[in-house]
Amino acid sequence: VYDVSSSEDILLISDTIGDESSIELFDNASVVMIELPQKVGCSESFKGYITMKNTGTTTWVYEQYKLGAVGDSDPFIAGEPRVWIPMGIEVYPGDSYKFELNLKAPQMPGNYITEWQMVHEFIRWFGEIATYSINVECEMPVDSSTLDKKLIMGYQGWFFCPDDGSAVNEWSHWYKSQTPDANNIRVDLYPDLSEFEQNELCPTEMQYKDGSKAYLFSSYNSKSIDRHFKWMKDYGIDGVFLQRFLVDIKDPRYFDARNSILMKIKSATEATGRVFAVEYDISGTVESTLVEDLKNDWKYLVEALRITASDRYLRHKGRPVLFIWGLGFNDRVGTPEQAEEIIRWFKSDAPANQLVTLGGGVPAYWRTLMQGTDTKTDPKWASVYRSFDIINPWMVGRFATEVDVDNFKNNIIIPDINECKNFSIDYMPVVFPGFSWYNMNRGTTHESPLNLIPRNGGKFYWRQIYNWISAGSNMIFNAMFDEVDEGTAMMKVVSNKEDLPVGTGFVYLNIDGYTLPSDFYLDLSGKATRMLRGEIPLSSDIPF
Repeated sequence: VYDVSSSEDILLISDTIGDESSIELFDNASVVMIELPQKVGCSESFKGYITMKNTGTTTWVYEQYKLGAVGDSDPFIAGEPRVWIPMGIEVYPGDSYKFELNLKAPQMPGNYITEWQMVHEFIRWFGEIATYSINVECEMPVDSSTLDKKLIMGYQGWFFCPDDGSAVNEWSHWYKSQTPDANNIRVDLYPDLSEFEQNELCPTEMQYKDGSKAYLFSSYNSKSIDRHFKWMKDYGIDGVFLQRFLVDIKDPRYFDARNSILMKIKSATEATGRVFAVEYDISGTVESTLVEDLKNDWKYLVEALRITASDRYLRHKGRPVLFIWGLGFNDRVGTPEQAEEIIRWFKSDAPANQLVTLGGGVPAYWRTLMQGTDTKTDPKWASVYRSFDIINPWMVGRFATEVDVDNFKNNIIIPDINECKNFSIDYMPVVFPGFSWYNMNRGTTHESPLNLIPRNGGKFYWRQIYNWISAGSNMIFNAMFDEVDEGTAMMKVVSNKEDLPVGTGFVYLNIDGYTLPSDFYLDLSGKATRMLRGEIPLSSDIPF
């Protein structure tokens, strides 16, 4: 008598009765070991191993026995859902075999269960099920459908050097002339180039104190752009507004170079999941052609370069975002009538594919038109400012200490936010880490001290972040990612004086008596972004 009630997986080959021996063969298996990762990235391909022990009385052989995904379905299946016993391998009763699995994680994050069981082909599934939970994690691309809860950095992208491959093919923004020495340097911060490769570097005539040559980078170099956006991804920075200067696009060399940089930034954001948008700067342009210059160039960007077709181009309230900086400033071109025409065209009169959600980079005192401040005072500007979809007041240099920041919050930011609410306008205030333009203005009537507005170890920047968020701001413009000219750069810059080229003055991160790494402000702005989104508590103290 053979008791077979204990297993449904019994295969009775013979039930001979009598003096002859009876043979009872049945399939069974137990799980010995599961070797799978606890965590993988979205869409990541990986290997795993499951060791099964033959606890039945049959021998597992090629073409008859396999390890299969239960139900031939599994979230990690990358191909065939069954793994065969290899040809020539025999797994006898009591022996174990390690199956190798080639798997691929799902595209979406979450906690997924994978289950595997032995299969006797065309007969049955049998034995213990190997069950394992894997957490799939992926850094989702930055949501490009809204500006809400975003910290966006300005990106100048205006540094060129000879032989960088651009049509500019000369020093631009690094030096006051084409002699790249310490006497002509025009920037106050020096980039940390320790991660840059040799083919990204432009040789200068400056030297370090050990006599070695100093280098700089070109914004035209794809590797350098990719590096900048990788930093943004690494530190959790949402993306950039690329500054596009109308005066540049009148020069064929700069027009070509600027377009190339724009397309490289498009590719970099697509590769890193960041977002980008264009911000026109009208500084230095001609008033008589201001309106048409803006219309024609935007048409070119949309129809020829197709930048808004990218899923990384930032949108807000259903339309691509476009900012125009400089209208209404008392030292910039543009009449109220021109501004009204510009706003009306971009918001309603342009072809449908060129309509935008329009942000205005406006004077800090846009709301009051206060005499003696940065704004033009013609009353017509009041309605112009209130016609933008987003108000972005320029605040760099408008305060210099944490006490000033507190006063600015109470006297400007809070009333501004209330005014914008009354007109259903979004409000995007500016933050900046510090300010210095000593080398740019050295020897001129505008000369000012080095380190004019100290960074104070990040406290000056963080006070702005805390105050603007606590006042009710839900979007922030950060000046600027790469602005070493005026000392507002957030990218990696030199920390220690001894690591700078010799011969002139530079601001270095430890100039105020702190010990800070070169990536301190990237890290700090990443924390600021998280606090803006509510992922860390709102706090007036720097979180590290």
